Amino acid sequence: MVDAPIVLPEAFWELHRGLPRQGPGDDASTRRAFRALGRLPERPRVADIGCGSGMQTLELARLTRGTITAVDLFPELLEELRRRAEREGLGERIATLQGDMAALPFPEGSIDLFWSEGAIYLMGFEAGLAAWRPMLQPGGALVCSEASWLRDDAPEEPARFWQDSYPAMGSIETNIARAVRAGYEVLETFPLPGESWWTHYYAPISERLPDLRRRYADDPENLAALDAEAGEIELHRRFGRYYGYAFYVMRRAD
Repeated sequence: MVDAPIVLPEAFWELHRGLPRQGPGDDASTRRAFRALGRLPERPRVADIGCGSGMQTLELARLTRGTITAVDLFPELLEELRRRAEREGLGERIATLQGDMAALPFPEGSIDLFWSEGAIYLMGFEAGLAAWRPMLQPGGALVCSEASWLRDDAPEEPARFWQDSYPAMGSIETNIARAVRAGYEVLETFPLPGESWWTHYYAPISERLPDLRRRYADDPENLAALDAEAGEIELHRRFGRYYGYAFYVMRRAD
């Protein structure tokens, strides 16, 4: 599924290695989104797309009796997930798959639940919903958290950042309309709480930044990667009330 490995600066891995998550989120929000689904098969077939090191994958395994295929591009993160799953006695129900979310190998109608926290933006919200829908069982569910505007009066600085980073980012209302057009019934939406950005993600990254800046002081490429992370954190510290991640809990409409 992967034509060529993606090479990221070593400083990126130093910042993210061993973190519980590679993006905003928390177990309480995962559980809230899962509860909003309502009915599921007794042993659902779940695909967690862009799973990272799998904090939410493990929570899904605790919440269901089903099997989970956890998909990510980076073998380092999948190996970390496998270690965590084995430690918790969940390894038999979690399979890992290195691959591209735009080229998933699942047959039509083979998945009961697609799950994706903080990753669908890599395809684009609308493109992901369209691409994954045929793989769902009729009436199957798709849950994702997606970068979303929370207010319509964002100042120039965050507006410019997101225009450059993710120009298709929409408001919650815009994304609900997109989901309906793509053939889904939207069951619930809710923004992640502010602490979801910090506890397992920005706070531990911030703690690592000073030491890594010293270590890579003579390495422009790695310093640039560190500067980008620090800038993103500061932007959210100042303007996080204008944007965030929101969960979208959906079912395939048939």
